[in-house]
Amino acid sequence: MAQGESVTDKGALEKNKEQLDELVEDIQAATKVMQRNLNFAVDDSTGLTVIKVTDAVSGDVIRQMPTEDALRLAERLDEMRSLLFETRA
Repeated sequence: MAQGESVTDKGALEKNKEQLDELVEDIQAATKVMQRNLNFAVDDSTGLTVIKVTDAVSGDVIRQMPTEDALRLAERLDEMRSLLFETRA
């Protein structure tokens, strides 16, 4: 029975991913009208999803969420958490 559930879960995950991909495409199409690009990426050091709004002409970053400061803070907090567990062990 667990195998059947995992197959169902995989199917649901694939469907959700397809829906998310379609939504991202729709949002990107809407931002092109405003001469803006919307980029999604995963930050290597934190694993957090980063969203950047850039000017379509110049490529300048208009807004980034989370900000670079927030990404650095998350990375440092993760390092501190690792040190805390090493100290206790």
